[in-house]
Amino acid sequence: MSIYSGSRRGWKDLNDVVQPIAKRMQPAAANTSALHDVNDWSAVRKARPAEHLLPLTEKWFDGFPPDRAPCALASQYPRVCNMIAVLWNDHRGAPELFEDLLTDRRGGRAGFPPAVRRDLHGVQEFWYSGALKL
Repeated sequence: MSIYSGSRRGWKDLNDVVQPIAKRMQPAAANTSALHDVNDWSAVRKARPAEHLLPLTEKWFDGFPPDRAPCALASQYPRVCNMIAVLWNDHRGAPELFEDLLTDRRGGRAGFPPAVRRDLHGVQEFWYSGALKL
């Protein structure tokens, strides 16, 4: 019999067979320290982003003139630099990334510190100038 035949074998609805997310995420033991904050998604993230500049990013960073290098961005948010460096030669992905980084679509977010924001704008301008190729 096909799973698409319409027979649910007596189930009233999908709640009979699918556990709610809250039940699946609870640890088996009484230790609930991982669930201390409902807004902390780090426990469900597949992999931790690199908190250091990758070799490609170091090459990208070294391509900037010394007075335009995004030092605050690289020191405070190396994972963001890594994303920018990976998408640097992507004519569709890089502008979308800059838009995502510089625009608050969720409302009420604090945003980047002023020095990092200046670096992001400078990197964006440098990208549009086409002066740096990887």
